[in-house]
Amino acid sequence: MERSQGCVWIWFPGRKPYISEVYILTMNSISYQKWEDDQDHPAVDKSQLAWISRGTGWWKKLFPQDLPSKSVSLLLAVILLLSILLIVSLVKGSKTSQELKQLKEEVRTNASMLTKDVGQINKDLTAARKNGSALWTSLGKLENKVGDSHNRLLKLESKHNELSTQMTQALAEAGKDRQDIRSEMFRAVAAVRRGNSSCSPCPDSWLAFEGSCYFFSTNKTHWDQSQQKCAQEQAHLVIVNNLEEQTFLTQNTRGLGYWIGLTATRTRGRVNGYTWVDGSKLTFSYWNIGEPNDSRRNENCIMILYTGRWNDAPCNNLNDNWICEKRQQC
Repeated sequence: MERSQGCVWIWFPGRKPYISEVYILTMNSISYQKWEDDQDHPAVDKSQLAWISRGTGWWKKLFPQDLPSKSVSLLLAVILLLSILLIVSLVKGSKTSQELKQLKEEVRTNASMLTKDVGQINKDLTAARKNGSALWTSLGKLENKVGDSHNRLLKLESKHNELSTQMTQALAEAGKDRQDIRSEMFRAVAAVRRGNSSCSPCPDSWLAFEGSCYFFSTNKTHWDQSQQKCAQEQAHLVIVNNLEEQTFLTQNTRGLGYWIGLTATRTRGRVNGYTWVDGSKLTFSYWNIGEPNDSRRNENCIMILYTGRWNDAPCNNLNDNWICEKRQQC
């Protein structure tokens, strides 16, 4: 039997580690036999069966001397493993405890800050509610003022429209009276020049203006037939010489469109001027905005819109009436 020497680290929390030497009895497999006490084996030295420990005597109590060496080794290994696991668990527990403590401090700090923030938010919310209430009150007052102003504006617009209508009617009546007076005056002047005391009145359904008679048709047809209709009455499509005559025509359009005696002249397909039915060139015009535009490339005849403004249109258009003109007989 041989003796071997080994070292084991033993550590307990709160105490410094120390080294204990343990002498373990080893035997070869050939001479090994089970034994129960020292007296049955006189050939074995008692010193080889002893457990010797430096520093303490608690090993004798924990491990009786009669235990086999393999059992002691296994038990020591188990104790060592358990000690390591205990140490690791304690270290992890200590670290976890520190982290938990730090986390609690952070939670306490954050909770305190959050409480302050919530308090400030509540204060701001209360102030905002007060301000919002004041704003709603001011807004209601402003809405009432706007409503009153709007009502006054509507009343003013209504009065303005009434005055505009009355003024338009008065101007129309005054213009008609003025034209009648002018017509009578020119007729009287012409009669005096010819030695007659009066001129022949215009035919029924014809209107007199500055020595001429005008017929506003109630039917619609194209430009050529309109000119033929006027020729049958010893007249022609109206020739507009000045703004006064144009104003007279505008006042009698009655919201309709009428052909007049003006047509376009072309060179190589392009409009280069306008000529009246008596062959005279255009000197006075009263075009609508954007006209003449010859948008269809065949708008050679001119008509008066319901506003009195002029517009070029295709001569075969059947949507317009016509105006005839002839000199008054004096």
